[in-house]
Amino acid sequence: MKCDFCHKNPAIYLLEIKDEKGIRKYSLCGECLHEYIGRLFQIAFSQDKEEKRCPNCGRTWKKIEETGMVGCYYCYSVFKDELGEIIKNYHGNKKHKGKIPKNVSKKEDILKYKIELSKAIEEENYEKAAKLRDFLNKFNERSG
Repeated sequence: MKCDFCHKNPAIYLLEIKDEKGIRKYSLCGECLHEYIGRLFQIAFSQDKEEKRCPNCGRTWKKIEETGMVGCYYCYSVFKDELGEIIKNYHGNKKHKGKIPKNVSKKEDILKYKIELSKAIEEENYEKAAKLRDFLNKFNERSG
């Protein structure tokens, strides 16, 4: 069996990575395993924001500052301290609270959402039903 990274050398190690995507398994040769572990240690012990890289997409903090965009969902975890400060400065809070549209305050609109909720339950679409229920509960909390 060949190495999953270099596709040249015979694989002698099995690397299992458990994250948000689930468990991923890679068969690696000694060279690629050594290189991969070296990169992880470099990322983990890097003190300089300029050196820090996302292990998933490879984006650096410097690139995020330049473009204003993260490379992937994992960047939010890797750069959470840096991004947290920027989000706080921009929004005034690190946590997004959201808003309810002003036009939803009409009774007809509330009735429409309740009917959608009933249909979702009837169709056994519990994920949609839960979202609608939560939306209606938040609306009721804010309006009364």
